[in-house]
Amino acid sequence: MGLIDLHFHSYYSDGIYSPAELAERALKTDRTVLSLTDHNGISGVAEMISEGKRRGLRIISGVEIYTQLQEHNLHLLGYNFDLQNKQLNEQLVKLQQERIPIIKQGIKTLQADNWLINEAEVFKTISVYIGLGHLGGLLKKHNWSRIKQDFAWQEGRILTVTEIIGRYFFQQGKAIFPETFIPIRQAIKLIHQAGGIAVLAHPGQHLSWKEWPIVAQLKKVGLDGLEAISGHHRWEDQEYWQKIARQLDLLITAGSDFHGELPAKWGFPLNSQWDYFKILSEKIKIR
Repeated sequence: MGLIDLHFHSYYSDGIYSPAELAERALKTDRTVLSLTDHNGISGVAEMISEGKRRGLRIISGVEIYTQLQEHNLHLLGYNFDLQNKQLNEQLVKLQQERIPIIKQGIKTLQADNWLINEAEVFKTISVYIGLGHLGGLLKKHNWSRIKQDFAWQEGRILTVTEIIGRYFFQQGKAIFPETFIPIRQAIKLIHQAGGIAVLAHPGQHLSWKEWPIVAQLKKVGLDGLEAISGHHRWEDQEYWQKIARQLDLLITAGSDFHGELPAKWGFPLNSQWDYFKILSEKIKIR
């Protein structure tokens, strides 16, 4: 049996590859059990399932929904649900549609500050939920001279899209392209109604260790699992969140959150989250 990866993204949200390309890359990296979990959308899942059957991969339906719990922004993964479920599909479409005026207003905010960014170009994408990476890439493409000056850029320095997002997409501490959310209890209910299971994504990214009681609270309202093995987690996080999952009798899942390879010129020791995740899968025993 090959590796299991239950969290990655296609170009239907903010990944760079099609489902077919992801299936091809999965085979080359010994991944055989997979779930495509695009943000607030499932447009690519049927294609992923079809490609999986053709290539001998096991594909589980998946989605990553942006949710809120009090002041916390949490990501909820849904697995093995009915792709045709009416309530789930209607809610995902609503989240996608609510994102459109947010994107348009954010573009106007940037344009008012004399940034070159074109609305038609932004929306010329197959993505059903436009991510910040797409927006940051276009900002860099058309405003490189200004950005170089702002960052006092010198030849040879790597300037990532993430740095651009952090500097320009927040004003007075507020995001100009905020995500669209639903309450996490509602998201858990939707996934269950569609016949699936609900798993909290990369808890170490959004919660501190001392906030583990939030996971216990979610367990009481139907949370089924915890993505304890994650491409976002440090080595010690892998052990800690596995421990919490076992204490709360939650399923333990594993996912890389792969969006695409990092350019070699960025100088990182690993090419992608899939590389890091492969190391985790080989070194850490899921108990």
